[in-house]
Amino acid sequence: MKQNVIHKIRNGLTMLLTFFVLHSSFFIFTACSDEWDDHYDPALAASDKTLLQLVESDAQLSDFLKVLRATHVYNYAKRTNISYADLLNADQSLTVWAPKNGTFNVDSLLSECQTAKGDSMVSRHFVMNHVSHNLYNMGTGATGQNVLLLNDKQTPITSQGIKNATIVPGFYNIPAKNGLLHVIDDDVRYSYSVYEGLTTISNYLHLGNFLKGFEKQELDEERSVQSGLVDGQKVYSDSVMILSNILYRNFGLINAEDSNYIALVPTKEIWEPVYQEALQYFNFGSVEKADSIQNYWVNRMLMQDLFYNRNMQHLNDSAFSTSYSKWANPEYHVFYKPLSEGGLFSSTFVKDTLESSNGVFYNLKKWPFQKEQIYFWPVKVEGEQEFRILDNTDCSLEYRAVSNADSISGQAYMRINPRTSSSNWTVTYEVPNTLSGTYDICAVCLPKTVYNTASRDFKPNKFKATLFYTDQQGDMKELAFDEAVSNDPYVVDTVKIGTFSFPVCNYQQTNVTVRLRLECSITRRETSFSRDTYLDCIYLKPTNKEEE
Repeated sequence: MKQNVIHKIRNGLTMLLTFFVLHSSFFIFTACSDEWDDHYDPALAASDKTLLQLVESDAQLSDFLKVLRATHVYNYAKRTNISYADLLNADQSLTVWAPKNGTFNVDSLLSECQTAKGDSMVSRHFVMNHVSHNLYNMGTGATGQNVLLLNDKQTPITSQGIKNATIVPGFYNIPAKNGLLHVIDDDVRYSYSVYEGLTTISNYLHLGNFLKGFEKQELDEERSVQSGLVDGQKVYSDSVMILSNILYRNFGLINAEDSNYIALVPTKEIWEPVYQEALQYFNFGSVEKADSIQNYWVNRMLMQDLFYNRNMQHLNDSAFSTSYSKWANPEYHVFYKPLSEGGLFSSTFVKDTLESSNGVFYNLKKWPFQKEQIYFWPVKVEGEQEFRILDNTDCSLEYRAVSNADSISGQAYMRINPRTSSSNWTVTYEVPNTLSGTYDICAVCLPKTVYNTASRDFKPNKFKATLFYTDQQGDMKELAFDEAVSNDPYVVDTVKIGTFSFPVCNYQQTNVTVRLRLECSITRRETSFSRDTYLDCIYLKPTNKEEE
């Protein structure tokens, strides 16, 4: 039974290996060539000992042997009853780099193996970090390359060693009937992926704890074995669970070993004041679970530009974070000349670096962003977005598209056409995604020439506005801006209505609580104004100026 399970594990590892070979040109497995097979087959055939028996017979590997016997193999995150000693005794083709006694804390590892979580950590971080599912020669004639270890880590080897560990003279290229054994003078240092580093390294946990809170185990239906249906639901005789995180879709696959990320990591001392400042902009007031929502969005917004995939861009000119989209707000999440003095990745902000298995950590000495770059953005409601219009009176609304007009937001606008020549119309828009910050409240009006270049109607519009919002207790309030404003009818004009500090945040909420009502304010005697209005958008511009 053990042998069958071992073969199943071996097949699973082989499937993983095949997947990575087919999907990543980064991996180079020269050891898998026919030339290597020809070199090793005679040696392996001549040996009558397994890898486990070689380890058992070498006194300098007694500590390593204890760990092999105490640590269990995991098959897709499921603990099996197979130890790594069993695995090294099976019909496999493995290369083992065995650290000699005194090079690692054996008592600490054995203690960790007493719990399922610790056993899993020792399996992945220590044992699998010293074993490969391929044959790799060491010593004279071996060429430098990267090897794929059982934990999917890419690790460099040379003729004299693997990563930080050097082969012990006279104790390498030892053939077994199921692989090769090399004795090394140090344990191979485990390389964390960006995700693992953030959620494991103590200095990074002020970021990693947030990420880890969204981990979940999900059923991998393709690898699981279905045994039938019960009450219409699939039942599995062998369920394969995989670890996932919903935040990968926001921050990139920072756990993927075949990627190449830059992760900007502020110290806790740098992070704390930035976090505290952001809290005031994400005050959700009396909404249900306001504190949890606030914590989520503060972390999410502050972290969204900390990750960069080097495989997807050239960094000399610009750096696009993993949050960048050329379809949605392409002006955000991009930073120019990041390597130049004062740039995002320059010594102005970066103190030192730490290599990871799928990229590099840039440890920051200074926070590199302004709040206006990463979360305190302008809020814009397009005038032509009829679904944002809550009501209108004494007017008809006409959607108009404009081609090749960069100065017109969304290349469209809304014509507000008064019912009669003397009608003072009103139009009320909902305004989503406001933060609990201070904005200049503006309306962008267009000249009549955007529709008819021959038009000579250069009368300005004139209107007042009323702002509706909720206070800290959730009660609806309103603020009337009593002074009427008008636009310059010759240009695309951003008309400032007033300045206001919102007491609560309405970011990404289904119930939009902020509304702005525009009201034409022209008397019968004011013939120098026009009620016919071309509205491009409602525009809330962030400002640090507090409301008077």
